[in-house]
Amino acid sequence: IDVKGLAQGLSVSQTPIREAINKLVEQGLVEAKPYRGYFVVQLSQRDIQELFDLRKSLETLALRYVYENVDGEKLKELLKRLDDLEQRGFPVRDTQKFDEDFHLGFLIKGSGNKWLEKFANGVIDLIKLTTRLSMNPRAACEEHKEILQAVARRDFNMAIRALEDHLERAKRESVQATQKQQAE
Repeated sequence: IDVKGLAQGLSVSQTPIREAINKLVEQGLVEAKPYRGYFVVQLSQRDIQELFDLRKSLETLALRYVYENVDGEKLKELLKRLDDLEQRGFPVRDTQKFDEDFHLGFLIKGSGNKWLEKFANGVIDLIKLTTRLSMNPRAACEEHKEILQAVARRDFNMAIRALEDHLERAKRESVQATQKQQAE
């Protein structure tokens, strides 16, 4: 990461850039190498697997909270957006936006648990380094729909199973994409 170049490009001193980068270091997104500089973290396959396992635990807990106080209007809105994505052929950018709204908005923020939100956001930020390589829009939308429909039917066990299956598929694809990228 070119600290000097960023500072010049943003017309600020290097101090706020370094402070921001140090926060990214604390979050695990950037690695500081003494006398060499700052570098974006390259996650190993094991890192990805462990992060997805942690994410699965956090999101299933979030789903428990959401399930207790489910917002029927929010469910309808999300299901309508999924139908719209399907009719438009699952455009990648719009599907990624929906995915973020679903996981970070509906589940994590919707849990109402500020501590869960804090930890989950950090884990998901790290996972975002790999998921852009492996996005499967059709599968993601179908899985989101299955989760939402289970919540709407008040079938908690099915909603949990569907969420776990969804995150396991995403984990497999992220690991495969990382393997492919490292082989190139």
